[in-house]
Amino acid sequence: MKSLFLVIAVFLTSTFAPLLRAQWQWCNPVPQSNDLWNTMFAPNSGTGWAVGGAGMILKSVNAGTSWQPQTTLREDFFRGVCAVDAQVAWIVGDNGVVLRTVDGGASWQSQNSGTTAGINVIHAVSASSAWFVGDSGMLHATTDGGVTWISRSTGTTNNLNAVFFTGAMNGVAVGSANTIIRSTDGGVTWSPVYPPGMNSDLLGLFFINAQYGWASGTGGRILRTTNGGQSWQGTNSGTSQDINRLVFIDTQNGWAAGEGGTLLRTTNGGSLWTPVNSGTVNGLEGIAVSGSTVIAVGLFGDILRSSNGSTFTMVTVGTRSTLNAVSTTPSHKAWAVGSDGTIITTNGLGQPWQQVASGSIASLFAVDNIGGSTVVACGNGGVILRSTNAGTSWSQVAGGGTVALNGIDLLDNGIGYIVGGSGRVLKTTNGGAGWYTVASGTLQPLFGVHFTDADNGTIVGAGGTILSTTNGGYTWSSQQGWTQDALFSVIRDGSDGMICGDGGEAIFTTDGGVHWTSLILPTTVPLFRLVHPSPNEYAAVGEAGVIMRTSDNGQTWVREISHAMHTMYGADAHGGVVYAVGDVGQLLYNASYPYPVELLSFTGRHEGDCVRIEWETLAETAHFGTELQRAIQGEWASAAFFPTRGLSGGRYAWRDCDDLRELRRYRLKSIGTNGEISFSRELVVPALPSHLDFDAWPQPSGGDVHIRLRETTEETELTVLDALGRIVHKVSPDRTAALESVNIPASAFPSAGVYTLILHSAAGASVKHVVVLR
Repeated sequence: MKSLFLVIAVFLTSTFAPLLRAQWQWCNPVPQSNDLWNTMFAPNSGTGWAVGGAGMILKSVNAGTSWQPQTTLREDFFRGVCAVDAQVAWIVGDNGVVLRTVDGGASWQSQNSGTTAGINVIHAVSASSAWFVGDSGMLHATTDGGVTWISRSTGTTNNLNAVFFTGAMNGVAVGSANTIIRSTDGGVTWSPVYPPGMNSDLLGLFFINAQYGWASGTGGRILRTTNGGQSWQGTNSGTSQDINRLVFIDTQNGWAAGEGGTLLRTTNGGSLWTPVNSGTVNGLEGIAVSGSTVIAVGLFGDILRSSNGSTFTMVTVGTRSTLNAVSTTPSHKAWAVGSDGTIITTNGLGQPWQQVASGSIASLFAVDNIGGSTVVACGNGGVILRSTNAGTSWSQVAGGGTVALNGIDLLDNGIGYIVGGSGRVLKTTNGGAGWYTVASGTLQPLFGVHFTDADNGTIVGAGGTILSTTNGGYTWSSQQGWTQDALFSVIRDGSDGMICGDGGEAIFTTDGGVHWTSLILPTTVPLFRLVHPSPNEYAAVGEAGVIMRTSDNGQTWVREISHAMHTMYGADAHGGVVYAVGDVGQLLYNASYPYPVELLSFTGRHEGDCVRIEWETLAETAHFGTELQRAIQGEWASAAFFPTRGLSGGRYAWRDCDDLRELRRYRLKSIGTNGEISFSRELVVPALPSHLDFDAWPQPSGGDVHIRLRETTEETELTVLDALGRIVHKVSPDRTAALESVNIPASAFPSAGVYTLILHSAAGASVKHVVVLR
């Protein structure tokens, strides 16, 4: 659907706290698709956490059946989690981050860890005592709940990957190059232990009591101790895959998780391990138990759960195919397309996304819709797919050629454009049912297209290509953007416009592209897609989950806290909601963009002695109502108030019949349900000229001609001219009545013919022609 840019916008202060805007929520897959690096459940509890990339925290209160994201201001990679009970837990990760909760994760407080190095794992034996380890032999301890962390010497410079204490005094840590160290004084001092066998990196560690423990590592290595870590024996894991984590419920029954989707189970204390079908080939990085339930987590958001220890099912649902583009409507119905012909759709915000059959295996790179019913997608190999039933079924459309088709823009009137490789430009005039080639004048790959109306549009592509048309694509002119970087996306909003591209490139125009100004963004990653939710407001999505946002046409930018780690390729905005899609099925939305009303039109015209003001909204969400304001001699005042018509929006009209001999300015003041105030652009209506119009009848006339004049305070004179321009009659009406009839007698017309009647005053004149018969 043609993007309709918000005219009524919430005006914000120039500075804001990023936390207030960190309101991105996951739509697909559920609960999310970031890599998960560890998980743990509180002892004897169904409450647990899983942590992972980009500051992802998931919490479960039902033994892993379902999970809900929890948010912080951090987007570091979280590597370790330890739950003391259902209320107290720690999280650690990159950049020395240590977070602690004492309210079940409702809030997380950052602690001063005393390091900026990466922390790999944390282990706690109480709400007071905990230890964390990291690279280069780092180990810190606390005995006051993390108020202070004390660095301890471990006697090694090898990376430490796991630590486990069976009480306040006795602990073991393991790491790279076969490292095992042991402490009996609460971690103050450490002594090395030398396990037998080959030299491998040890990654996981678990103790079921003070004596029995297991360690795992690269190459499928699993060790066992029965004397508190003083000595270790190798066991037969039956795999060469790296074993990242292991967990036991007693001295005999345990599970191990590793790369390639490896899941192992033992029922004899680890002497023998048997493989368990995990149903995934992704690396499993963490494993935990909640009672008899086993939960494993891993890369790309994998969460596996088993209630019997032998049969695991995938908790994470939804496609994990790459999503390249998304298109939405004012009611938040949306479609996302991606690799291998993937198409998923939702009926509205908060509704589940369902995959539909596209009939194609080609990767799809772009999608747009008209009115929520006609949807067109395009992609690799020139494929064009079209649906006329809101995406329920799809058919292939000819005319796409064989090159990749990368971008699409459809207007509400059925005109649309597709751009692609080798300078390919296609146009439709029937809503995508048929397409024909338009010459672009370039062979550069083209990636983005956007039209403000049927005539004016811009295309961007590789090598800094910017092409503009003012005649519906019949001819294109090249514009200079002052960059040779690939440009991926363009938004036009009248004469304003913005483009984003490689290397964090963004440029802006206020004159339709005659001049482009480079913008400074605090990122250097490629930005693949722009959206324009409201005036002055833009968002750009890109590599590594980066989402940049500006509220002042690109003068200042902030990075949104989205907790997304995978690259974003597509985005779309409607009704104050921005969708973003990317790798591993990553699909998020943010409903916090300024939005009281999405305005379709706002017009004014003279109607008799009045001005008629009209506007139409597509949707009104969280909206109390609209106040129409007018300015006379520079002062704004309320003219009328209109209550909201809700999500469906509607048409509004009002007549201004006051003295209109001065220029009038009008604007709409929107009032949100939360009290937010916002204003539309100003609508200017010129002054109504002095009304000198008059009626003459009957026509043609065989005798007298009657004149009716409207009220005016100006002195007027009515002159009658014959066909040669000679004055044959003149009358000065008495302007005292609201309406006055003036009679021109038949004797005033010397002969049959056409006569000219002129009503004139100092302000102007009005002319009529009458026919007189004899």
